Amino acid sequence: MNNTEKEKRKFPLKAIISFTIFLVLLTVASFIIFGLYPVKREVTNISGYIDNQSENNSGKLPADIKKLISEVREKEHLAAFLNTTLKLSKGDSITFFIDLKDSLAILSYKGVSLFQTKISRIAINSGLKKLPIFFRDSLYSGPMEVKEEMSSIEKFPVVVKKAPKDTIEANMASAAPAPPTQNDVFIAFWFDNNLIIEMNQQEEELVGSKSAFRKFSRELAGWIRAKNRRALLDKDERGYIYHLTIEVPRDDARSIYRALPLKPAVVVRY
Repeated sequence: MNNTEKEKRKFPLKAIISFTIFLVLLTVASFIIFGLYPVKREVTNISGYIDNQSENNSGKLPADIKKLISEVREKEHLAAFLNTTLKLSKGDSITFFIDLKDSLAILSYKGVSLFQTKISRIAINSGLKKLPIFFRDSLYSGPMEVKEEMSSIEKFPVVVKKAPKDTIEANMASAAPAPPTQNDVFIAFWFDNNLIIEMNQQEEELVGSKSAFRKFSRELAGWIRAKNRRALLDKDERGYIYHLTIEVPRDDARSIYRALPLKPAVVVRY
């Protein structure tokens, strides 16, 4: 009886181990098929399209003609950017311009620059970098309206001040209330065209708590994962997310974010 009971106990353990290994392999395979493969496929398709167009259209052209074509494309891109600026100058809202050509982040109102700061770092993921200029101009230049946003700071900071009990206490509290504690600034905007634009502080040293930074990073990663999961279930949902990240000084990033209206218009010059 003892030997029989030992054999019965060993069988379920082996089965559990085998089933666990199977689940791990299935998870890895699913990640490769539904996660990495679609991303690689889209980037490859875009790259292949551009390479084929370049070979067909300008492969046999002289160097001076290629240079001329490149200059014309840049001029057309600048013209599209200026036309967008002119269109937004007729509105009554502050617009956020991201000029990657001159590395500037600009707040503009009716075509007038209200504030600008230097962009210290620019990061563009492979898919967005490989897009042809005319695709970027039509889909990812703007004006684009922010649909959702996430930030590590409050949009409208609130200072709570207790009402004084008498005139003596009122005189003592007549000074302006201290502003809330300044935290690190990490902001993400996302749009209907599967584009995420992050504006982060350039300072590496955190002035706030590390837990707040980790919380923001988890929330952003969770949103991206949710977007990818929806892409698996909805055939009309595009799975690839185009990503642009800029870094500016902490105080400037805070000022820009709080000066922008809710769901602002964003224009990008590549």
